[in-house]
Amino acid sequence: MGIKYKDFSKEELGKFKQFQKQSYDTLEAVKKQLTVGMTEIVAARLMRKAFHQQGVHSYFHVPVALVGERTGYPGDFGQLEALATEKKLEEGMAIILDAAPIYEGYIVDTSLATSFGENSDQVLAHKKLEVFRSKILDLVKQQKTFSDIELKVDTMIKELGAENCHRKHIGEVLGHRVFRSTNLLWRFFKIKQLSVRHVFWLVYKSLATKKGWINQSPNWNHRRTSNHKPFEGLWAVEPHLVFNGIGVKFEEIMVITENDAYWLDDDLPHVKSWR
Repeated sequence: MGIKYKDFSKEELGKFKQFQKQSYDTLEAVKKQLTVGMTEIVAARLMRKAFHQQGVHSYFHVPVALVGERTGYPGDFGQLEALATEKKLEEGMAIILDAAPIYEGYIVDTSLATSFGENSDQVLAHKKLEVFRSKILDLVKQQKTFSDIELKVDTMIKELGAENCHRKHIGEVLGHRVFRSTNLLWRFFKIKQLSVRHVFWLVYKSLATKKGWINQSPNWNHRRTSNHKPFEGLWAVEPHLVFNGIGVKFEEIMVITENDAYWLDDDLPHVKSWR
């Protein structure tokens, strides 16, 4: 199918790392362009423009900007409600900028949780997120099942007095596979900037797993389809919690091999902020 999701070479891993950093750099650059009164739609447009200038013309999901209470997917938040709205940015608001650009066939999925000006509640919520990065990695190294890891994360979130928000994501995912297309001709096939090849592959694999045709779900959640030990490959891990109405998350690539696991890059914005 021209899709590669494991057995990556050192050079390919280097590309994923390079593009993940490039995406995070872009989110940080866009944050500096935000102004009072700017809508989520305009902020998302700034992201698309910045990625377009880098040669990105398709996405695994379109860039998303969330401000204020929308960072925490409040109430009965539908899975498509994360798309940018006319909500306006105000001083001190929490922000999440999220983008999954496709560079040269490589998917990266990144999320920057920050604030527009001073917000002590956002700082506290983000600090609570720190423990999940090391804990999730430890559980993967222990070869716990994906579903058990998500359940443990859910328990930890509740013990912090917070709410689990990643269960409101599409697929209820704590994480999902990232991969690359080895046939770049598919970059011309897209719908509203979404890569047909990449999205179709993930949807097909998800459906096939639910039907019991295969046991290789690209989604990592608390459902029975994730009741297996970690699969080899690259996973975009995205714990998302809500504390005092403020949503915070990170999203980055974890490398899982036959007998080990590690984060692809330890020099990303959220990691540096915790230091």
